[in-house]
Amino acid sequence: MSYTYISQKFREYDFWLRESRILPEDLPRKIRDTIIAIEEGYRAGFLERRKAVVLATILKERFGYPYRVVSDRHIVIIPRSHRELMRAFLMYPQLIALIGNRHAGKTITAWTIALEALQKKPEMRLYVYGDVDGLGEQVMKMRPELEDRIIVKEDYRLPPLDGREKIVIYNELSESLISKRALSSANLELNLQALRSRHLNTWVIYNVIRFSSLESVLRETADIKMFKWLSPELVNNAMMNLPKGWAEILKVTTKLSRNEGLVIAPVQGKGVKIFLHETNPPAWLLEAHRRAKKDSKLMMVKSERKRYVLQRIGELYEKGLSTKEIKMILENEGINLSERSIRMKRKQWEELVSLEKNK
Repeated sequence: MSYTYISQKFREYDFWLRESRILPEDLPRKIRDTIIAIEEGYRAGFLERRKAVVLATILKERFGYPYRVVSDRHIVIIPRSHRELMRAFLMYPQLIALIGNRHAGKTITAWTIALEALQKKPEMRLYVYGDVDGLGEQVMKMRPELEDRIIVKEDYRLPPLDGREKIVIYNELSESLISKRALSSANLELNLQALRSRHLNTWVIYNVIRFSSLESVLRETADIKMFKWLSPELVNNAMMNLPKGWAEILKVTTKLSRNEGLVIAPVQGKGVKIFLHETNPPAWLLEAHRRAKKDSKLMMVKSERKRYVLQRIGELYEKGLSTKEIKMILENEGINLSERSIRMKRKQWEELVSLEKNK
């Protein structure tokens, strides 16, 4: 009697890359069949490595599908999909973690996802935290119809528990929020939101650079993970926090463009979809981002500019001017704010003055 030995490593790769992995639904049938034929042929030994690589390279050159030879029996071809990300994300309230180097396009990707969600869900509101570039103000200025649906937060207090559908962008997570030892109230609230996103009717997007810097609760509750361009060091960092089968695939991120992202998206009752997503932001959003970056360079240091704007608005209100009049005066001074934003900053100035008086 003969026995066939199957290594534990083979079993592990088989589970993560074959048993649990499914291809995107929007793939053409012929391409789907071709990918399955190459991957299964290599696994079963019908295709030797050289021939499997040649066939995978043809798909890469023709359709832009990267591939990785993970073992002597596993080759993974990663297709592109235009609709799978939003289909998976909007299925129910859940979380996306966007991981990538600086300038990898995380902010634009997060805003593109959020704006598409607002379009598909007319009652939804967007809450933005850590808007260090001032992109929120530019978006509201260029799209006034969204002004009442976008709230740029100056602190990390959670959105109101009003039962309304919400999408939340954490563009820059502060150290007090993501530290593994953080016990601040903001950190605890953030974890609570992550654990109860479905009950809170909230979709959440995190932007982070190092995958390991996310506290375990946030990392493990991020249903969908998108890896943008990663340097080799950050690839290694992320690989240590993923199953080995998936970890090897991350190496394709070293060659991704700013418009691309490698998505790992679980689908309840089916498995896990692994594909490339193309952000394709609208031209007006890129223009808003360009203006925001230009403003940040032309103005003073952000902390100084912020205090000056708050102080200026407070002074003009004290003179009895209306919000509309203040808006016009500020525009003449090169400061472009919506009337709603001016009213919010007036309140912030009054709170700041009150705190200083009580020192």
